[in-house]
Amino acid sequence: MVRRYVKGRATPQESDFLDAWDHYLDTHHDAFARLPQQERDAIQDTILDELKSVIHTSKPRQTTIYRWAPYAAAMLIAVTAATWIFFGDAIVHYKATIVNAEDIVPGTNRATLTLADGRTIDLSETQTGIIIDEGITYADGTDLTSGDGKSAEIAKLSAEIVNELVLTTPKGGTYQVTLPDGSRVWLNASSALKYPSRFSGKERVVFLEGEAYFDIKSMPLPAGLPAPIGREGIGRLPFKVITNNQTIEVLGTEFNISAYAEDADTKTTLVEGSVQLSPLGGGRVVTLSPGQQAITRGSAIETKRVDTEPYTAWKDGFFYFDRLPTQAAIAQLARWYDLDVIYEGKLADVNMFAYIERNKPLSAVLKALEKSGLKFRVSQSGKRNQLIVLGEQ
Repeated sequence: MVRRYVKGRATPQESDFLDAWDHYLDTHHDAFARLPQQERDAIQDTILDELKSVIHTSKPRQTTIYRWAPYAAAMLIAVTAATWIFFGDAIVHYKATIVNAEDIVPGTNRATLTLADGRTIDLSETQTGIIIDEGITYADGTDLTSGDGKSAEIAKLSAEIVNELVLTTPKGGTYQVTLPDGSRVWLNASSALKYPSRFSGKERVVFLEGEAYFDIKSMPLPAGLPAPIGREGIGRLPFKVITNNQTIEVLGTEFNISAYAEDADTKTTLVEGSVQLSPLGGGRVVTLSPGQQAITRGSAIETKRVDTEPYTAWKDGFFYFDRLPTQAAIAQLARWYDLDVIYEGKLADVNMFAYIERNKPLSAVLKALEKSGLKFRVSQSGKRNQLIVLGEQ
């Protein structure tokens, strides 16, 4: 249509449309203006070169060509998603395009269950969790089904054989699991929990990557089983959570662990009961009381008193940023909305404060965070959504 316009062949309707865009872009040029200058120059130069190639067959409309060149560039940014623009035999492609944050939906109940033999089952998004007992069912009691719609061969688990199971959530996913002992675990986005189909021996052990909230059920030691060393006389079966850099041991309690591989440290926040922590490589054992948090980095453990809600609100469907550093807050958004994050310019030293439901579109969360002085742009590259955090240029 632009090509026909510059050649003087546009219909009256097409000319009216482009005139309307001319007016719109005069008053709504923010999206293009907020691109880095280098990108703006490159886009305008490329399109202007293509437009100039039409001049030789359209001399009477030269002034129109130059008047519309910058607007054509801006139009690409504002209207299309990786649009292909044809000028004669030439093709121009701009891969990163502005996306409406309203269109980026929040995460939901999404997870996969990997069985001991390597089979993987995509769990239902209409369910909130699974229960591991004599078999595996959804939380409402319905059976799991395999990808072909037939009943999966996991309805019953052998009472004699301990099977290793792995519950994995992707970016933009969360799920719950009730373990064989009745303990409950909420798994946050981009996380994995490895656990047995039944607990045996004198301790219960699971492995965590990412973030999870645990509500551990206290259990007596099986009859005739000696207590673990250091637990003599207690008579309760320990529960251990092993992450990439620490071991946490509890008897019956509620706590949150954030142990993402990309984070420099692991945070353990105790809500109820008592937990003991020790670094995997050895070091001092730390005991937490309710309202305390342990930060494990390497072999060092630091403890402090905290308000537990900002660290556990995700389980109840909220983002709660209480003076949270910018990059930590953005990391949570990236996992929940499945975003790639790009930082442009120098970020100001800003701590985030926001309390907002996680079922809101990305635009609602960004609007809340912009009150802290940050600016954002959302674009798309290929099939991936990108959140661009705009700092000082």
